[in-house]
Amino acid sequence: MAIFTNDNKQSNGGTGKMGPATIIAQGTKLKGEINTDCHLHIDGEFEGNINSKNTVMIGKSGFVTGEIYAQKLIVSGKFNGTTESEVVEILPLGYIDGKIITSELVIERKGIFMGESKTKQSSTDKIHKTTPINKPTNDTI
Repeated sequence: MAIFTNDNKQSNGGTGKMGPATIIAQGTKLKGEINTDCHLHIDGEFEGNINSKNTVMIGKSGFVTGEIYAQKLIVSGKFNGTTESEVVEILPLGYIDGKIITSELVIERKGIFMGESKTKQSSTDKIHKTTPINKPTNDTI
């Protein structure tokens, strides 16, 4: 979530440079598709598809139904649907019901996940078949 300092410069609370962010505030309901390059923080309700080249954060009061494709998904609210993200984090009291495809899944204590998860494999992670070594038979002894 964006925090503004006295000189109206955006900060993320001292955890490093966050950059621009889009915030869907509590009490806001949206339906459709979001395509963004910046951080997205949802405290309201959203139904539809989200495509982000950055982090999508579903806040404690946030509720999302649909599909999320993002670099990173952080959930402290509720998400029902499918996500394909490099990193998925479910924070305490966060809830995901659906399908997760990710390289890294983190579920913190009291985080809830109901559904199916699959490991997203990069081309370097593919399993290579090996040829079994021939065992000697009784004929060769």
